Amino acid sequence: MELKNRAFAFALLFESGLGIAGVGFAYLSDNSQLDAMLQITSSAVLRGLLAVFPMLAMLGVLTRSVWPPFVEIRLAVEQLVYQMFFRSSWLELALISLAAGVGEEILFRGALQPWIASWTTPWIALAVVSLLFGLAHALSMSYFVLATLIGGYLGWLAMEFGDLVAPIVAHATYDCAALIYFQWKVKQR
Repeated sequence: MELKNRAFAFALLFESGLGIAGVGFAYLSDNSQLDAMLQITSSAVLRGLLAVFPMLAMLGVLTRSVWPPFVEIRLAVEQLVYQMFFRSSWLELALISLAAGVGEEILFRGALQPWIASWTTPWIALAVVSLLFGLAHALSMSYFVLATLIGGYLGWLAMEFGDLVAPIVAHATYDCAALIYFQWKVKQR
């Protein structure tokens, strides 16, 4: 199998696997909220589309800033995109982004956050899961901090509105825009 196809297949299977793990964990931890949190409504989709705008604004700042932590993040992401997704089509990037949005949100916000909240408080659960999300994305210390903040934002969105559709839409849309941008950027070299 060609390297490009292996990277795409690995990313798709890994991200989808996170969602399957999240569903399994929700089932084992007796989380009966997950089905209700995944109900697709037009208001949840719209909320997710609106929620992506601050994330895209942050991406715009990140891609133009000369502040060393942002430069560190930008270089780490460019390296990752070059290694894994340089030859991927936009459709493949969109599918990976969708799998990441669905898989990661089901695991982190749909399974772990309610489980931790069941034995602590919703705000402690939000903080803990945001840190776990940051650790799962820690390409560098700066990226860990940024991913933790994004995890907090997506976790708040899930907690505030009681659904996963908006965080999934925001997460997948942001990932797709970021992957397409960084792929374009590395191809300009």
